[in-house]
Amino acid sequence: MKKTLIVEDDADTLDIMELILRENGYAVIKVNRSISLNEIAAINPELIILDFLLSFGLGTELCSDIKSDERIKHIPIILYSASNDIEQLAIDHGADAYLPKPFDIDNLIQLVSEKVL
Repeated sequence: MKKTLIVEDDADTLDIMELILRENGYAVIKVNRSISLNEIAAINPELIILDFLLSFGLGTELCSDIKSDERIKHIPIILYSASNDIEQLAIDHGADAYLPKPFDIDNLIQLVSEKVL
């Protein structure tokens, strides 16, 4: 089962994403707090789904940090947000894909399946 890490501070969104992904055969690790690069390396997910605006910081900063770390930079990241600039934010910070909020379930599953090989 492919392991997906979701970093999201909203409990409802986190639970919905977990349900959708588990129903589609993915193992899900949920994080609703700040997470270190060492923790991400230890989890070693096949994919990271990362919210842009978190109560503990910006997802774009974490995305840039991940993509700068030799141990984990290979992990695909889907950055998502309600921001109108999400596509450009994803490009600027090295995300592999972006997902606008509110997200379409089919679009979420398609992006995840494309990024988790």
